[in-house]
Amino acid sequence: MWDLETIKALNERAQARAKELGLTPHLIRSEVELLAMPPFPFPNIGSDEVEADKRWERIDTLFVDSSGFGSEDEPALTVDQFIEKLRTLVRENKDGGIRCAIVEEGQFQLYIGVWR
Repeated sequence: MWDLETIKALNERAQARAKELGLTPHLIRSEVELLAMPPFPFPNIGSDEVEADKRWERIDTLFVDSSGFGSEDEPALTVDQFIEKLRTLVRENKDGGIRCAIVEEGQFQLYIGVWR
């Protein structure tokens, strides 16, 4: 299990990498895209989420089980619950779609920022 210092260091590195590479949240324009994409194709922008908040309106932050072993009775969304939540958000934001990025990563869970 990762300790808190390891998680913080990984997220700081993700932020630095995101800035260096100019990574921005992944744009999803339609539900069809959700059918073909892997569960987490989003860039890890770490704390660079502050910059994303300046460019787009944040509409949600989702806590997701990335291990694939989570169950529906846990606080973190399962992959299926996550995809269904994204499907709902895409429907609600048909005009411009939604943008998603990993904003914090632990050993078994992710926080995914969602913007429009």
